[in-house]
Amino acid sequence: MKINLKKLFIKYLIPAFILEILMLLSYYLKYNEYTKFNYGHVGLYFFFLLGVFVFRALLEYFQNVTGMLMKESWVSRIIFILVALVLFYLYRINGRI
Repeated sequence: MKINLKKLFIKYLIPAFILEILMLLSYYLKYNEYTKFNYGHVGLYFFFLLGVFVFRALLEYFQNVTGMLMKESWVSRIIFILVALVLFYLYRINGRI
């Protein structure tokens, strides 16, 4: 199994690092002081890294499921579109959109 390090770096490590920087920046803007680097920052970085991995995995899974549904017959396409429209309408009624 060959691992593409460039893809791993760009898709997973950099977004987690950016989230970590945004957290440090928000702390600085809120309290107007810097924090010392400690093991909490490393743990938070790994938490963000796990979150990015989960987000990317779910995104790829949902894209595959949608692609499989769109390759099926017209009936399954129409049902998928109707279900999506009903869910959108329900969220809109509840005021979440």
